[in-house]
Amino acid sequence: MNDLVTIYKLFKAFGESHGMINEFKLIGSLEDLQQIEVSHRGMYVNLDSANVSRDNNSPIYDILFNVIIIDKVALDDEMGLISSNQENLFVMGQLQDYFGENLLGEDRFDEVNLQGFSADDYNITTATANCSFSVGRNPSNRSIDV
Repeated sequence: MNDLVTIYKLFKAFGESHGMINEFKLIGSLEDLQQIEVSHRGMYVNLDSANVSRDNNSPIYDILFNVIIIDKVALDDEMGLISSNQENLFVMGQLQDYFGENLLGEDRFDEVNLQGFSADDYNITTATANCSFSVGRNPSNRSIDV
């Protein structure tokens, strides 16, 4: 059964070993991205929310993560901008494949949003997606600690 530690370790292993990612970080909130100095492609993961349910009488948590891939591109480089977006999307697809190969159970990646931002002398490209994982929890027949 999946757990948060396993999921985090997979994010970290992918982010730290992928040849196209120069930095991996778990961030506390999306606002933390404002403090990051982008020099090369980075992957940032944020634990967003959880849903506690009992689907089919099986106690589970559905955990939602935000995944953000950010790259820096020279200003006025149209092909660089297109290539950067294509590479960000490629990395996101490989992340999805990586989880499919290394995690038992249910995972879902939502639509990938591609955005860009301009500064005085460079552009920033981002690929963002939400991904959710089902994590088992202890059944209700265990004693409740109250």
